[in-house]
Amino acid sequence: MLRLSSLSFLTGIPLEGSDSEIFGISTDSRATVPGDLFVAIPGTRQNGMAFIPEAVRRGAAAVCAVAPVAHTPTLIAADPRRAMAELAAAFHGYPAREIILIGITGSLGKTSTARFLETALESSGSQIGVIGSLGITHGGKTANTGMTTPESPALHGALRDMANSGIRTAIVEVTTHAILHHRVAGLRFALGIMTNLVPDEHLEFHPTPEHYVRTKARFFDMLLPDAPLVYNGDDATVRDVVKALDRPLVSVSGSAERSPNVEIVIGGADIRSSAFSLRIHRPIPRLSGDKLKSGDISVGSFPIPGRQQMLNAALALTAALVAGASPDASIRALENVKPLRRRMELLDNASPTILDDTVGNPASIVAIFETLRTFEERPVRIVYAIRGARGTSINASNAKALAFGVAERAATLTVTSSEDATDERNSVTDAERDAVIEVLRSEGTPFHFEPALKQAIEHTLNLAGKDDIVLLLGAQGMDRGAEIARQVMRS
Repeated sequence: MLRLSSLSFLTGIPLEGSDSEIFGISTDSRATVPGDLFVAIPGTRQNGMAFIPEAVRRGAAAVCAVAPVAHTPTLIAADPRRAMAELAAAFHGYPAREIILIGITGSLGKTSTARFLETALESSGSQIGVIGSLGITHGGKTANTGMTTPESPALHGALRDMANSGIRTAIVEVTTHAILHHRVAGLRFALGIMTNLVPDEHLEFHPTPEHYVRTKARFFDMLLPDAPLVYNGDDATVRDVVKALDRPLVSVSGSAERSPNVEIVIGGADIRSSAFSLRIHRPIPRLSGDKLKSGDISVGSFPIPGRQQMLNAALALTAALVAGASPDASIRALENVKPLRRRMELLDNASPTILDDTVGNPASIVAIFETLRTFEERPVRIVYAIRGARGTSINASNAKALAFGVAERAATLTVTSSEDATDERNSVTDAERDAVIEVLRSEGTPFHFEPALKQAIEHTLNLAGKDDIVLLLGAQGMDRGAEIARQVMRS
């Protein structure tokens, strides 16, 4: 609880009207409860000002809006969304000041990298909190938010819970939506990680690829002045955006020719595991102020297949070492890490072999076929779910990458728009479906189309032999794929 006048004083946002006690912050009038401060956010479709009467009827003690509201205490802000981040931080007692924050951004691999980093850091005895697409996790508990980076009241509330629980390090996945909508405004990261950049990602939200990249680059402004940045040195766009930064930079690359700080040396791999080493060519900075000396650090058996996941693990291990984790403990932790849901997830006791992965753009599709090259030659069957609500451009690019991979591996392909398995927010439009089909046809790629995910998986599994590899590929449209595959195999 905090008085409205105190919030005004702490944030500098002027108050018009009487003082009152505030017990929470809300942005959804339907979820407002007595004592809340309701923030009326102007939107492109609906203006939050229109929902103030309902919020007040439900017991809102005050509002934050662009203009005074009659008979209601009002914090007046030109940008209520930006103000909400300031208000949330103040309401929860500025918990970010009590925690070392590690920020992760990029188009792909944020979640995997965050979980691998959490595992490595906890191996050295630290309690770690994580805020990302798998929810808010700390102390063995997980709360789902429905967003990779939640709105600022939930974010600062989670950081307060972490700080009160004795957690002193938190990992935060940072999206472009979070940057543009000021969800992470005011946060300062002691260590940053950039996994990669796919410029045509989220063009349903960004007007141009350049705008997407510029928005991602604003992440650097959230790093503390001397905060190191660990980045994917194999990604040309990432190399371009970091080259002018005046801060400690730690590049991680699979190519010695790029003169990285840390080279990834890939060892053996099969469908269940892989092995790799980090070759530290030059001492790398640590948050403690000292440096980690040159040398090799080997992960003998990493229980998740694929080059992309090895890169994520390498970024996480490097970041953990920068943060002060023990090399030996971090290695043991990664060798025993639990596979993540829908990240090259191998379905247990399945025949044929079934791998489930949440591909969402061309780079992730290319990474899948790179992984297949490391496996023994076996027939490959693919069920691909078109990506809904992301526009025709990304779907056409996905189809192009898929066509190339299918031809290289001589795989069979079933495409679905998952009409039976997606919510309205992620449903596939006719234009998105047609964009995929048109590219596949123009590339001469044989495929079978099923509107429903269940029928697409049934069709594929009915044709598969026990030695085949079946790939369930797709973003939200494939979220129920593994569940359906298990049902089909049991029937």
